[in-house]
Amino acid sequence: MAKTQRVVFSFDERSLESLQKIKDQGRFSSMGEAVRDSLQISRALQSQATQGFSEIVVRNPETKEERVIVVPTLHPSGK
Repeated sequence: MAKTQRVVFSFDERSLESLQKIKDQGRFSSMGEAVRDSLQISRALQSQATQGFSEIVVRNPETKEERVIVVPTLHPSGK
């Protein structure tokens, strides 16, 4: 079994509300699970950024409409 370590975070009111919304909308069982999933997504995006990718394309499968999302921390001009 993987070793676990307890970590305590302090959030301002707005950030805590944001985390609660992520937990609720993602149907996570806990805020910790929401943070773990968010970290995995962040690592995946950072990995792509090191390869030169800085935009995310999202597609609505019903309408086939696409949008490009530029993540400021991944975009070269955002550094």
